[in-house]
Amino acid sequence: SDDFDIMQIIIKIINSVSAFGPPSIPHQENINNLDTEQLLSRLRHKLSGQKFLLVLDDIWNNDRGKWIELIDLIDIGAAGSQIIVTTRSKSIAKMTGTLPSYVLSGLSQDDCFSLFVKWAFKEGEEIKYPDLVEIGKEIVKKCAGVPLAVRTLGSSLFSKYDAKKWTSLRDCEIWNLEQKKDDILPALKLSYDQMPSYLRQCFAYFSLYPKDYIFSVSDITRLWMAHGLVQSQNRNEQLNDIAGEYIQELNSRSFLQDFHSNGPYVTFKVHDLIHDLAMYVAKEECVAVDSHTRNIPEHLDDEESVEVKELIALHRRK
Repeated sequence: SDDFDIMQIIIKIINSVSAFGPPSIPHQENINNLDTEQLLSRLRHKLSGQKFLLVLDDIWNNDRGKWIELIDLIDIGAAGSQIIVTTRSKSIAKMTGTLPSYVLSGLSQDDCFSLFVKWAFKEGEEIKYPDLVEIGKEIVKKCAGVPLAVRTLGSSLFSKYDAKKWTSLRDCEIWNLEQKKDDILPALKLSYDQMPSYLRQCFAYFSLYPKDYIFSVSDITRLWMAHGLVQSQNRNEQLNDIAGEYIQELNSRSFLQDFHSNGPYVTFKVHDLIHDLAMYVAKEECVAVDSHTRNIPEHLDDEESVEVKELIALHRRK
């Protein structure tokens, strides 16, 4: 999904069509060694005059030229052919769509918990552990309707019946969990990796604030500018305007939510999972501490470590 290679997409389309052809046609054709013209000829042979449904899942290509090139190549099907695109970027949805986008909402709490139980217990086993079920309901609230987060947390508890492990997970941040390839953090980090470098720095700045913090657009943009995170490529552009564009771009990538406007005063929030991502990407540059912090991260040098310990001691005295 993060590599929009048109020829590879064409190969997958040809193989997908072959998979649904007559029994005499092999499931996967040996077409990887064909040159471009041969591939396009095979594509035309497969799709010309046929009614098809093409699903492109989790698209990150924002190059409109590439998108138009692909559409031109497959615009050979019968009337009624359809393309469904899924993406986490509002700007890509706008670029690819000919109809209004359908914005998916999160799962309901009941559906989230049902999914969690499926991953955390063997079938019917949850009845034996009512105390874990109650803790599980609290864990599910952390997921805010995101199925991938539910699966990640649920599967990490499978066949573990110690209530201390469950409460520990309930109280920890998701980025402290062991992450596998298809878990929520790598999935979210793909969104981060697609950002231009100037936007990554501004996004990581959110890690300095607690979860559920209500950000003021004017305050956060001024802080970005004060720290030199907003750069102008055109002398005619004001830094404040550029910072406002950063906010719009982060919002278009679904990193911000709950915008509220009271005249010129605009506020927003960052989803808990997005905050976890900000903490994850900034963990080598800074450390968040509170009165419960016991261990100082190893990447801090001795001087920094002393400063952090002094801050923790001061916090506990308060």
